[in-house]
Amino acid sequence: MKRRIGFAVLLAALGAAALTGCFRELASPDHDNPLDPDNPGTSSGIPGKPTGLTAVVSDRLVVLSWAMDDTTGVASYRVYRWAVEAGEEEDYELLRTVTRRRCEDSGVRNGQEYSYKVSGVNVLGLEGRLSRPLSVTPRAFGILIAGGRPKTSTRDVTITMSAPSTTELMRVSNSASVDGSPWVPYQANYSWQLPAGDGVKTVYAQFRDSGDSQSLVVSDDIELDTRAAISSVTEDTGGLVKQAGDVIHFSVSAGEPHGTAWVTLGSSVSGITLYDDGTHGDAQAGNGVYERDYAVEHGVEVVNAAVHGGFIDEVGNDAPTALAPGTVTIQTPPNAVTLALPVALSKRSIALSWSRSNDADFARYKLYRSPVPGVATSPQRRLIADIRDANDTEFTDTGLEPDRTYHYAVYVFDAIGLSTISNERSGTTLANEPPDPVELYTPWSPDSTSLVLSWSRSQEDDFLEYEVIGWEQVPPSPPSTGEKRVLARITVPSETFYTHTSLLETVVYWYEVAVVDSFGARSLSNVVSATPRPSFR
Repeated sequence: MKRRIGFAVLLAALGAAALTGCFRELASPDHDNPLDPDNPGTSSGIPGKPTGLTAVVSDRLVVLSWAMDDTTGVASYRVYRWAVEAGEEEDYELLRTVTRRRCEDSGVRNGQEYSYKVSGVNVLGLEGRLSRPLSVTPRAFGILIAGGRPKTSTRDVTITMSAPSTTELMRVSNSASVDGSPWVPYQANYSWQLPAGDGVKTVYAQFRDSGDSQSLVVSDDIELDTRAAISSVTEDTGGLVKQAGDVIHFSVSAGEPHGTAWVTLGSSVSGITLYDDGTHGDAQAGNGVYERDYAVEHGVEVVNAAVHGGFIDEVGNDAPTALAPGTVTIQTPPNAVTLALPVALSKRSIALSWSRSNDADFARYKLYRSPVPGVATSPQRRLIADIRDANDTEFTDTGLEPDRTYHYAVYVFDAIGLSTISNERSGTTLANEPPDPVELYTPWSPDSTSLVLSWSRSQEDDFLEYEVIGWEQVPPSPPSTGEKRVLARITVPSETFYTHTSLLETVVYWYEVAVVDSFGARSLSNVVSATPRPSFR
């Protein structure tokens, strides 16, 4: 039921006073009690006026409390509220009736001003005089330690305060009871010291505005963590020698997640990062054990290297370095070179080249050839070059068959005999084409019993010989093909003449020259014929 305090209440009071003859006692009432509390017939047991009305405000909450000089006969209290609006007359409404001197109002909006009054009610339902009004504005309050981080490594922190602009005072405490802490001017950022000893710390704060309204006590937690430690460091080589590509499992047990852990191998390999996120070989995420399956990289070589573990926790505490029980030995083969695509130079040769090895302990290149793929494992492979100069990265493979595919790979060896094979490449020699034919010139006869033959020179790289072929015709019968015969074999390409002797004047002699290469391929020249010059008698 809506209770209003105003002119209608005053008229009701005047009417009651006139009926009882107590008009001279009439005072301007400030509530709508149906019976005037000053009426002699009803004044006994009327509750007094509540005093000391105060409020504690917070986020969408107002908590009222008050005092009562004499609580005898007081059965309950009525709490009235007015949502203050500029330019409006007072319009208090009954909020609720309570039996204690405390009332929580959670039906409020932040930033809205509210005015409250309280009255006492006796067992007969007679209501006493209303208290003095109290105006408050609920707002959100809060504190944040170290910017909201979950942990801190130092006791000295900065607290960020959240309070409305009307806030004038605040008090801060490490105890939930802030009553013993002094009120100080409000500061948005406040330097504070946490209690000693690692663990979760809670800081409490309360605020007061210009109207002396207090906020509820607000708080924030943070974990104080001032040290980090490593309980163990492990590696799983078991004393076995490792090399590039092998995997070594490292672990650092620190007992707390969200930090950074690593291992160092001797003085040459540092900063191998470990993980606690369930990846890279870590067995369980977030358990404070940092692990890694480390694949040994090319170029990494250590002998009996001590394994040191390091750890820094999430707030920057640096743990003392810890040592693994065993040592690690890594002997890494040299880096592989890259074999370029072979280039066929001829029917019998292929040119090979590869990238230079830059390993400090380079010893030699070994170049292998195989007639079938898979040079690394082929039982037919053959060592064709053993080169000890790192700058010598070219080789010509000769004595090959024409139109044949060969497969190659280069091994790089270091000073201790470790080796790495290159990529495999294949090349095919040029196909053997028949040699170009030569031109056979018209024979000439120096006498009646001989003819001199000559022809152009062959330019074939794989020249083997000239074959001088002849056959005869006794006119008028034509010669028979089966009568052809090799008259001479000439193995010097610059020797391009031949003298056919013991001939007869009555016979026609036919000739051709074949060019033969080293693979037996041959080509025939043009055909010529001649008769020895008749003798003079």
